[in-house]
Amino acid sequence: MKAKRSDYGVSQTRLALMAGISREHLNRIEAGTVALTEDMKTKLLEAVEKFNPDEPLFLLFDYVRIRFPTMDIKHVIKNILKLNIDYMLHEDYGHYKYTEHYYIGDVFVYTSQDEEKGVLLELKGKGCRQFESYLLAQERSWYDFFMDVLIEGGVMTD
Repeated sequence: MKAKRSDYGVSQTRLALMAGISREHLNRIEAGTVALTEDMKTKLLEAVEKFNPDEPLFLLFDYVRIRFPTMDIKHVIKNILKLNIDYMLHEDYGHYKYTEHYYIGDVFVYTSQDEEKGVLLELKGKGCRQFESYLLAQERSWYDFFMDVLIEGGVMTD
């Protein structure tokens, strides 16, 4: 299983998240210090196959709204969206009670001095299509992006 995870280029954190276990537990399983039950083996094999590069998951979204529990908008833009903030426009006003925002085309990232608000990413129709082109250039999928969001503690609501 470890070899398959490595072949697929999947970190322990991502596989553990997909399987619903802790990274530490997966590490112990791969190291052989924890016995692997048949149920856990099945669960992990199903989870790792979701990362199979020969059968990629294909998703389209028309609206994405994610709140990140941080005040560091530069971190969100650089490390989660993987965009260059220098190419984004900045405005000293926002929406939804946020006080400022950065945007490039229809990709909007809002921030405020209110720590409870954090940083908000909003993508509507065209923004989703535009962000897909960025993901493609980054050799990432929506799935990869949402995994990064979950690892960073992003909150998605419907």
